[in-house]
Amino acid sequence: MAKDTSTFEKLFYKYRPGLVAFAGSIIQNSDDAEEIVHDVFLAIWNQGEQRQIEEAGMKSYLFTSVKNRCLNHIRKSKLDYSDLTDDLPTPDQSPGVLAQIEAREAEAKVHFLIDQLPTKCKQIFIMSRLYELSHKEIAEVLDLSPKTIENQVSIALKYLKDHLSRTTS
Repeated sequence: MAKDTSTFEKLFYKYRPGLVAFAGSIIQNSDDAEEIVHDVFLAIWNQGEQRQIEEAGMKSYLFTSVKNRCLNHIRKSKLDYSDLTDDLPTPDQSPGVLAQIEAREAEAKVHFLIDQLPTKCKQIFIMSRLYELSHKEIAEVLDLSPKTIENQVSIALKYLKDHLSRTTS
């Protein structure tokens, strides 16, 4: 791909949102996901004419590059679920230590259960619930059917519901 600004901009605007969502589903940190996608596009720009990729292969190249950079990022730092805490119950501010301990235990259990999901199911569930992507958007990013996405989210929700109800009963 030559250093053609208009072609590069079209490429950037076409694929960036999906790549950021994809990276975010892998590393679960939106700031790092943005940075990884930015780095991939910067590398493409810097390689300029040296990198000749057909338009048909560009999507695959971009998603593979982002996936590889995400895996490198994970290797360098532990996977952090801190972004998920926004959706989890928080301890009461007034009552005290017991409520805080129970909330932390519930949060740890949810993180553990999410981590037990099969990789693809976990990725889809996080994209759906944490990043609030629609089934159609996830399907486009992962190149799957919306029905597959719907099924995977249902499987994850059923798994979490079943396992959480067992521990609280």
